[in-house]
Amino acid sequence: MFAAFRFPESLSPVSPTVSPRGSVLPLTRAGVWILFVLALANGAFLYLLPSRALTDYAWAIKPPVDAAFIGAGFLAGTLATGLVLFGTSRWRSLQVLPPALWVLATTLAAATLIHHDKFKFGYPPTWGWVIVYAGVPFAIPFLVARQRRNAEPEPPADPGLLGVRVLSAIAGAAMILGAAALYLFPGDVAPHWPWALTPLLGRAVAAWYAMVGTMLVSCALLLRRPSEAFIPYATLAAWCLLLLALPLLHPGDVSGAGVYVGGMAALLALAVLALARAVPAVRRGGL
Repeated sequence: MFAAFRFPESLSPVSPTVSPRGSVLPLTRAGVWILFVLALANGAFLYLLPSRALTDYAWAIKPPVDAAFIGAGFLAGTLATGLVLFGTSRWRSLQVLPPALWVLATTLAAATLIHHDKFKFGYPPTWGWVIVYAGVPFAIPFLVARQRRNAEPEPPADPGLLGVRVLSAIAGAAMILGAAALYLFPGDVAPHWPWALTPLLGRAVAAWYAMVGTMLVSCALLLRRPSEAFIPYATLAAWCLLLLALPLLHPGDVSGAGVYVGGMAALLALAVLALARAVPAVRRGGL
């Protein structure tokens, strides 16, 4: 009796949308949007108006070059998240970024706890800082686990990336060791920095170097296709250029910056080398 009865085609059950294997999932993309907005707001404010950070930020940052340093990290993060949002739908193109972001968020959260007396908890934006850096270390493992369940099979490693991966491992390990020294012993290491650092700012600076070092080590371990190098090394190049500009923008705050400039120039050269491999691949097959 019911065999001849059919629902109208417009009432047929709708199959749930399934993201293609290896793509950036919608929840991950929503999280990247949040990071993009936060990075742009913080980066523009701190890099372009660093003197305002003394009174209008979560804690008083001085001299201005310290605020500009942190702003450079946020602006580089704006580039990274912007490339993810507007340039790619492939998880492998950004998979080296979450471990680095986890390191940054965790170390900044710990620095906030250690130096809680320096933060302006009567200033509403400070609570935004606390919520972000308390939440991101938990959100990242959750999102990464979901992405890995939807991951594509790992492709073979391109032998043309071997040199970039080896140099990235060396540079990344050196950065993590140096960042650990500054983070754990800011009072001993900060006097050798080319501008003034309080213990809190020493740990904040160390957090950004640890983040970039982690990104480079992740690249050494995880890169397989040349196109996968584009986002991390474009981010590295932008960060290096912004930081190399600091002695020119803040000459009164910076002195004895030869080692600093040399180190950042070496990282920039590594980024250029990697991009020389990545850009042709992106032109051929996209991100």
